[in-house]
Amino acid sequence: MGAGIAGLSTAYMLSSKGKSVVVLDDGSIGGGQTARTTAHLSNVLTYRYYEYEKIHGEEGAKLIAESHLTAIDTIEAIALKENINCDFERLDGYLFPPDLDSTDEIKRELEAVHRAGQTDVKLVKRAPVTTFDTGICLRFPRQGQFDPLKYLAGLTEAIQRNGGKIYTKTHVEKVKGGLQARIETSNGNVVIADAVVLATNSPINKLNPIHFKQSAYITYVIGAKVPRGSITKALYWDTLDPYHYVRLQNLDDEYDVLIVGGEDHKTGQADNAGARYAGLETWTKERFPMAKEILYRWSGQVMNADDGIAYIGKNPLDEDNVYIATGDTGLGMTHGTIAGI
Repeated sequence: MGAGIAGLSTAYMLSSKGKSVVVLDDGSIGGGQTARTTAHLSNVLTYRYYEYEKIHGEEGAKLIAESHLTAIDTIEAIALKENINCDFERLDGYLFPPDLDSTDEIKRELEAVHRAGQTDVKLVKRAPVTTFDTGICLRFPRQGQFDPLKYLAGLTEAIQRNGGKIYTKTHVEKVKGGLQARIETSNGNVVIADAVVLATNSPINKLNPIHFKQSAYITYVIGAKVPRGSITKALYWDTLDPYHYVRLQNLDDEYDVLIVGGEDHKTGQADNAGARYAGLETWTKERFPMAKEILYRWSGQVMNADDGIAYIGKNPLDEDNVYIATGDTGLGMTHGTIAGI
């Protein structure tokens, strides 16, 4: 259930294998958090790799790096196979420190990234930005970006061609696993299935273990109008906490939109969105003075897992045929694709 990236990726993978698939969502396709993502496709994650190594071990960190790269490859392959025009692009990504003196974390991260098998990640003198000096940073090759709603539209068509059924504006009230899963909706309709996947940002069932293992955060985004070509097209992140994340999107023949996100806080623990947007605007204009007019601003909610990676698989303490995909920790596009795989 859920017509976001995780739900439709899972439905697409299953329907491609000849499985009978039904997708239920009480909103519209992509109407939840997928519509609010900045759509970085990356294996530069919310935690540093030396932190993943500490939590999950060296082999675990290696699997994390490989899985997100595989997700990017999978999105690219599906877009080509299904002829989905979703503005997919391959880009370099640059992870830089908050100031010129804070280089220790970058150097430590480089060693951890190489231990994770990503030896093509290089230490460079600065990111390719002319308006401020990032200082030494890490360049991650073969990252990506795309338009998530165009991608979901293409997945929807492919699922339906494969015989899958998608029902939006359909609220699920009860899910019960067992010999067969039973999904009851508010309009009285019932779906009987061999298995059910709760791909709903946070699981909608009442079993609580996963709810205690993740925290909801609000993240803020602005989109500033910049002259086309004034900023090198790439993905950018700093290592502040909360960190900033940056990319470009074509607007027209003369201008791009510089998309900048950050200023995160735990959901319900602040009520100052105006100050958060102002903070983003100040950070942006100090580093990218060509950013004049703010065209867009929006916020979204991410579920941060306690160990930094999504919870994907069998729902704990539930029946064996009830699965979840949650805890995206800010990387919903790749974690959602991993869930589908």
